[in-house]
Amino acid sequence: MRIAIKIGYDGTKFNGFAVQPNKKTVEGEILRILKKTKIIEDRKKARFQYAARTDKGVSAFGNVIAFDAKGNAVEVLKSLEDIWVFGYANVKENFNPRNCIEKIYRYYVYDNGYNYKKLKEALNLFKGEHDFSNFAKLDGRNPVRKINDIKVRKAKNIIKIDFIAKSFLWNQIRRIMASVLKVAKEEIEIEEIKEALEGKKRNFGLAPAKNLVLLDVKYNFGFKNLLPSEIFIKREIFTDALNIHRNK
Repeated sequence: MRIAIKIGYDGTKFNGFAVQPNKKTVEGEILRILKKTKIIEDRKKARFQYAARTDKGVSAFGNVIAFDAKGNAVEVLKSLEDIWVFGYANVKENFNPRNCIEKIYRYYVYDNGYNYKKLKEALNLFKGEHDFSNFAKLDGRNPVRKINDIKVRKAKNIIKIDFIAKSFLWNQIRRIMASVLKVAKEEIEIEEIKEALEGKKRNFGLAPAKNLVLLDVKYNFGFKNLLPSEIFIKREIFTDALNIHRNK
Protein backbone atom coordinates (compact mmCIF):
# COMPACT_ATOMS: atom_id res chain seq x y z
CA MET A 1 0.00 0.00 0.00
CA ARG A 2 1.37 3.40 -0.98
CA ILE A 3 0.72 6.17 1.49
CA ALA A 4 1.27 9.93 1.50
CA ILE A 5 1.84 11.58 4.87
CA LYS A 6 1.74 15.31 5.60
CA ILE A 7 4.39 16.22 8.15
CA GLY A 8 5.70 19.24 10.00
CA TYR A 9 8.97 19.81 11.83
CA ASP A 10 11.06 22.39 13.66
CA GLY A 11 13.90 22.93 11.22
CA THR A 12 16.18 24.40 13.87
CA LYS A 13 16.45 20.94 15.46
CA PHE A 14 17.82 19.30 12.30
CA ASN A 15 20.69 19.61 9.83
CA GLY A 16 18.24 20.01 6.96
CA PHE A 17 15.75 17.55 5.50
CA ALA A 18 17.88 15.25 3.33
CA VAL A 19 19.94 12.39 4.76
CA GLN A 20 23.56 13.29 5.61
CA PRO A 21 26.22 11.00 7.10
CA ASN A 22 26.54 11.31 10.89
CA LYS A 23 24.05 14.20 11.09
CA LYS A 24 20.50 14.40 12.41
CA THR A 25 18.12 15.19 9.55
CA VAL A 26 14.35 14.97 9.08
CA GLU A 27 14.57 12.33 6.37
CA GLY A 28 17.20 10.41 8.31
CA GLU A 29 15.03 10.19 11.44
CA ILE A 30 11.99 9.11 9.43
CA LEU A 31 13.88 6.39 7.54
CA ARG A 32 15.55 5.19 10.72
CA ILE A 33 12.30 4.51 12.56
CA LEU A 34 10.50 3.11 9.49
CA LYS A 35 13.28 0.57 8.95
CA LYS A 36 13.58 -0.21 12.66
CA THR A 37 9.87 -1.06 12.87
CA LYS A 38 9.99 -2.93 9.53
CA ILE A 39 7.43 -0.61 7.93
CA ILE A 40 9.90 -0.46 5.04
CA GLU A 41 12.93 -2.57 4.17
CA ASP A 42 14.92 0.24 2.58
CA ARG A 43 14.17 3.54 0.87
CA LYS A 44 14.71 2.24 -2.66
CA LYS A 45 12.37 -0.74 -2.37
CA ALA A 46 9.79 1.41 -0.59
CA ARG A 47 10.14 4.12 -3.27
CA PHE A 48 10.49 6.73 -0.53
CA GLN A 49 9.96 10.25 -1.95
CA TYR A 50 9.28 13.75 -0.64
CA ALA A 51 7.72 16.98 -1.88
CA ALA A 52 10.44 19.39 -0.74
CA ARG A 53 14.02 19.13 0.50
CA THR A 54 14.22 22.01 2.96
CA ASP A 55 17.54 23.52 4.06
CA LYS A 56 19.02 23.44 7.54
CA GLY A 57 16.96 25.75 9.76
CA VAL A 58 13.86 25.80 7.53
CA SER A 59 10.72 24.51 9.26
CA ALA A 60 7.57 22.97 7.79
CA PHE A 61 3.88 22.58 8.49
CA GLY A 62 3.01 20.88 5.24
CA ASN A 63 5.80 18.85 3.67
CA VAL A 64 4.69 15.52 2.20
CA ILE A 65 6.44 12.16 2.09
CA ALA A 66 5.27 9.03 0.26
CA PHE A 67 6.36 5.39 0.32
CA ASP A 68 5.12 1.80 0.08
CA ALA A 69 4.26 0.79 3.65
CA LYS A 70 3.98 -2.68 5.17
CA GLY A 71 2.27 -1.61 8.39
CA ASN A 72 0.84 1.32 10.35
CA ALA A 73 3.37 3.96 9.35
CA VAL A 74 1.32 6.82 10.77
CA GLU A 75 1.43 5.54 14.34
CA VAL A 76 5.14 4.81 14.07
CA LEU A 77 5.98 8.31 12.81
CA LYS A 78 3.87 9.95 15.53
CA SER A 79 6.44 8.75 18.07
CA LEU A 80 9.22 10.95 16.63
CA GLU A 81 10.41 14.09 18.42
CA ASP A 82 10.23 17.47 16.66
CA ILE A 83 8.46 15.84 13.68
CA TRP A 84 4.66 15.96 13.60
CA VAL A 85 2.16 13.98 11.54
CA PHE A 86 -0.72 16.19 10.40
CA GLY A 87 -2.52 13.86 8.01
CA TYR A 88 -2.35 10.99 5.57
CA ALA A 89 -3.89 9.71 2.34
CA ASN A 90 -3.81 6.40 0.51
CA VAL A 91 -2.52 7.19 -2.97
CA LYS A 92 -2.01 5.56 -6.35
CA GLU A 93 1.01 3.32 -6.89
CA ASN A 94 2.67 5.87 -9.19
CA PHE A 95 2.18 8.86 -6.86
CA ASN A 96 5.20 11.14 -6.52
CA PRO A 97 4.79 13.98 -3.96
CA ARG A 98 6.86 16.33 -6.12
CA ASN A 99 4.06 16.32 -8.71
CA CYS A 100 1.94 18.82 -6.82
CA ILE A 101 -0.39 21.64 -7.82
CA GLU A 102 1.56 24.22 -5.84
CA LYS A 103 3.78 24.83 -2.83
CA ILE A 104 3.35 27.63 -0.34
CA TYR A 105 6.30 28.99 1.61
CA ARG A 106 6.06 31.78 4.18
CA TYR A 107 8.91 34.06 5.17
CA TYR A 108 8.59 35.99 8.43
CA VAL A 109 10.21 39.38 8.93
CA TYR A 110 10.42 41.24 12.21
CA ASP A 111 9.86 44.87 11.23
CA ASN A 112 12.82 46.93 12.35
CA GLY A 113 11.71 50.06 10.53
CA TYR A 114 11.66 48.70 6.99
CA ASN A 115 10.15 50.76 4.19
CA TYR A 116 7.01 48.65 3.76
CA LYS A 117 6.01 50.28 0.47
CA LYS A 118 9.40 49.60 -1.10
CA LEU A 119 9.36 46.04 0.24
CA LYS A 120 6.08 45.28 -1.52
CA GLU A 121 7.21 47.03 -4.69
CA ALA A 122 10.39 44.95 -4.81
CA LEU A 123 8.52 41.69 -4.15
CA ASN A 124 6.12 42.40 -7.02
CA LEU A 125 9.06 42.23 -9.44
CA PHE A 126 9.37 38.49 -8.82
CA LYS A 127 5.81 37.54 -9.74
CA GLY A 128 5.45 35.60 -12.97
CA GLU A 129 8.06 33.74 -15.00
CA HIS A 130 11.70 34.84 -14.76
CA ASP A 131 15.25 33.62 -15.09
CA PHE A 132 16.31 33.31 -11.44
CA SER A 133 20.02 32.70 -12.11
CA ASN A 134 20.94 35.55 -9.74
CA PHE A 135 18.46 34.41 -7.10
CA ALA A 136 19.16 30.70 -6.61
CA LYS A 137 21.79 28.02 -6.29
CA LEU A 138 21.19 26.31 -9.61
CA ASP A 139 23.20 23.10 -9.30
CA GLY A 140 22.70 22.47 -13.02
CA ARG A 141 18.94 23.05 -12.97
CA ASN A 142 16.91 25.23 -15.33
CA PRO A 143 16.90 28.75 -13.80
CA VAL A 144 13.51 29.66 -15.28
CA ARG A 145 10.66 29.40 -12.79
CA LYS A 146 7.20 30.90 -12.43
CA ILE A 147 6.02 32.36 -9.14
CA ASN A 148 2.23 32.34 -9.29
CA ASP A 149 1.72 34.86 -6.51
CA ILE A 150 3.41 36.66 -3.63
CA LYS A 151 1.17 37.82 -0.79
CA VAL A 152 2.33 40.30 1.84
CA ARG A 153 0.61 40.98 5.15
CA LYS A 154 1.62 42.99 8.18
CA ALA A 155 0.35 42.33 11.70
CA LYS A 156 1.79 44.75 14.25
CA ASN A 157 5.56 44.31 13.93
CA ILE A 158 5.49 41.03 11.99
CA ILE A 159 5.52 40.95 8.17
CA LYS A 160 4.37 37.69 6.57
CA ILE A 161 5.31 37.01 2.96
CA ASP A 162 3.80 34.02 1.15
CA PHE A 163 5.42 32.66 -2.01
CA ILE A 164 3.19 30.42 -4.15
CA ALA A 165 4.52 28.33 -7.04
CA LYS A 166 4.59 24.81 -8.40
CA SER A 167 8.32 24.50 -7.78
CA PHE A 168 11.22 26.50 -6.39
CA LEU A 169 14.97 26.46 -6.88
CA TRP A 170 17.52 25.84 -4.14
CA ASN A 171 17.81 28.94 -1.88
CA GLN A 172 15.47 30.85 -4.22
CA ILE A 173 13.22 32.40 -1.58
CA ARG A 174 16.06 33.23 0.79
CA ARG A 175 18.02 34.97 -1.99
CA ILE A 176 14.92 36.89 -3.08
CA MET A 177 14.33 37.97 0.51
CA ALA A 178 17.93 39.08 0.92
CA SER A 179 17.54 41.40 -2.06
CA VAL A 180 14.15 42.88 -1.16
CA LEU A 181 15.18 43.50 2.44
CA LYS A 182 18.15 45.51 1.17
CA VAL A 183 15.69 47.62 -0.80
CA ALA A 184 13.39 47.94 2.23
CA LYS A 185 16.38 49.06 4.33
CA GLU A 186 17.26 51.49 1.52
CA GLU A 187 20.71 49.96 1.13
CA ILE A 188 20.20 49.42 -2.61
CA GLU A 189 17.87 50.78 -5.29
CA ILE A 190 15.07 48.67 -6.74
CA GLU A 191 16.65 49.09 -10.19
CA GLU A 192 19.46 46.76 -9.07
CA ILE A 193 16.94 43.94 -8.67
CA LYS A 194 15.44 44.72 -12.06
CA GLU A 195 18.90 44.52 -13.64
CA ALA A 196 19.60 41.20 -11.89
CA LEU A 197 16.35 39.73 -13.24
CA GLU A 198 17.38 40.91 -16.70
CA GLY A 199 20.67 39.01 -16.44
CA LYS A 200 23.24 41.38 -14.94
CA LYS A 201 25.43 39.39 -12.54
CA ARG A 202 24.59 40.21 -8.92
CA ASN A 203 24.82 38.54 -5.52
CA PHE A 204 22.55 39.97 -2.83
CA GLY A 205 23.39 37.36 -0.21
CA LEU A 206 21.21 34.86 1.61
CA ALA A 207 18.48 35.66 4.15
CA PRO A 208 18.30 33.54 7.35
CA ALA A 209 16.79 30.07 7.02
CA LYS A 210 15.05 30.04 10.40
CA ASN A 211 12.47 32.62 9.26
CA LEU A 212 11.28 30.39 6.41
CA VAL A 213 8.46 27.84 6.74
CA LEU A 214 7.00 25.45 4.18
CA LEU A 215 3.32 26.02 4.93
CA ASP A 216 1.68 23.58 2.56
CA VAL A 217 1.91 21.43 -0.55
CA LYS A 218 -1.35 21.10 -2.47
CA TYR A 219 -2.69 18.23 -4.57
CA ASN A 220 -5.96 17.32 -6.26
CA PHE A 221 -6.92 15.25 -3.21
CA GLY A 222 -7.22 15.85 0.50
CA PHE A 223 -5.56 14.36 3.57
CA LYS A 224 -7.30 12.81 6.54
CA ASN A 225 -6.47 15.12 9.45
CA LEU A 226 -4.98 13.49 12.52
CA LEU A 227 -4.92 16.49 14.85
CA PRO A 228 -7.82 18.36 16.48
CA SER A 229 -9.01 21.34 14.46
CA GLU A 230 -7.97 23.78 17.18
CA ILE A 231 -4.32 22.79 16.67
CA PHE A 232 -4.57 23.69 13.00
CA ILE A 233 -6.17 26.99 13.92
CA LYS A 234 -3.34 27.73 16.34
CA ARG A 235 -0.51 26.49 14.15
CA GLU A 236 0.11 29.90 12.56
CA ILE A 237 0.39 31.48 16.02
CA PHE A 238 2.84 28.75 16.99
CA THR A 239 4.87 29.33 13.84
CA ASP A 240 5.00 33.06 14.45
CA ALA A 241 6.25 32.55 17.98
CA LEU A 242 8.71 29.82 17.03
CA ASN A 243 10.33 31.49 14.07
CA ILE A 244 10.11 35.20 14.78
CA HIS A 245 9.80 36.30 18.38
CA ARG A 246 12.82 34.28 19.45
CA ASN A 247 14.86 35.96 16.70
CA LYS A 248 14.34 39.62 17.58
